[in-house]
Amino acid sequence: MSGHDFTAVLDKIAEGAAAREAGRVLPYAEVELLREAGFTRLRVPVEYGGLGATLPELTEQLIALGRADSNLPQLLRGHVGFVESRLFHRDERWLRRVAEGAVFGNAQSELGNASFFRGATTLVDGRLNGTKFYSTGSLFADFIHTTAAVGADRSADVFVPTAAEGVRRLDDWNGFGQRLTGSGTTVFEDVRIAPEDVEVFDNNSLPRTYLAAVFQLVHLATLAGIGRAAVEDVAAYVRQRERNLHNPATAPKDDPLVQETVGRVAGAAFAAAATTLAAASAVEKVARLGDAATPADFDEADAAVYSAQGPVITLVLGLVTELFEVGGSSAVTTPYGLDRHWRNARTLASHNPLIYRYRSVGDHVLNGAGLAFTAAKEHP
Repeated sequence: MSGHDFTAVLDKIAEGAAAREAGRVLPYAEVELLREAGFTRLRVPVEYGGLGATLPELTEQLIALGRADSNLPQLLRGHVGFVESRLFHRDERWLRRVAEGAVFGNAQSELGNASFFRGATTLVDGRLNGTKFYSTGSLFADFIHTTAAVGADRSADVFVPTAAEGVRRLDDWNGFGQRLTGSGTTVFEDVRIAPEDVEVFDNNSLPRTYLAAVFQLVHLATLAGIGRAAVEDVAAYVRQRERNLHNPATAPKDDPLVQETVGRVAGAAFAAAATTLAAASAVEKVARLGDAATPADFDEADAAVYSAQGPVITLVLGLVTELFEVGGSSAVTTPYGLDRHWRNARTLASHNPLIYRYRSVGDHVLNGAGLAFTAAKEHP
């Protein structure tokens, strides 16, 4: 993807991000801008019509997109994962569809189910029925990647055109952050599915992949993007302030304590992005191995991303909290919108809780336990 520059598109997206967040305006137009610019085909190989980006290159672009509007990399998370799954198996049919502009959403989770493999959604005689929650990105997608039971011990990945009769996408996500990601409910009512859009698998013998690491990597990139946006916004806030209650003779931007705070916030944002990119490089190694990858290779990729999760979350949640130290009560007023950084970061950090990640990495370090998470077990 040498020479491909998304700066103008991302700057345009950033201009309206705070207003969209305040008014809860879903970013349909912004998704179209990204599609038209080629962002959604970044990882597709050049020979299939894509830009041929590496995972570190994609991650850097996702961080930049997160800086512009943190809702957008998350709503594209299912799309990123789908493309990566097609790359792993070199599925030319779908890779070319993505290169032509197709965007994928994700609809996997169901309310009330303790296990991914005990879902109530079914595919019987080519008809899909069920209800999915956390359907991130599906409102903006051309296809939905979902999963359905096809028997007692078998399930299927199902690729559903969003325009198909019987598909209902609801904008009912009620979280206090990441409110524009389309992470609501999807209902499938007797949807006819073409045989070529179904991939059946055995619940008890799932192949190893690095997709769980990729899904989490998107979250880390989004968090790192929030860190960058928070630094820019707090710097702009300080520069326009004239009142300094605690040091009246000094403008806030020249106050050493304010400068120190902004410096710490900027350092944390830099470290979060650098850590995320280092994790992306580790995943790139196993992605390049393809079918030659061993269980140890997959563990190495998973361990890199899961080890990065703690520091990135801690750094970003810390900086989006500390930034309020640079101002008094005016810093929490609605026009500045600084609260959106904390709300969005806290929402993202709640996916795949750290306590479980720390434990699994610790078990791996101490006992050599495998990090056998599959994309199917990963919370989408």
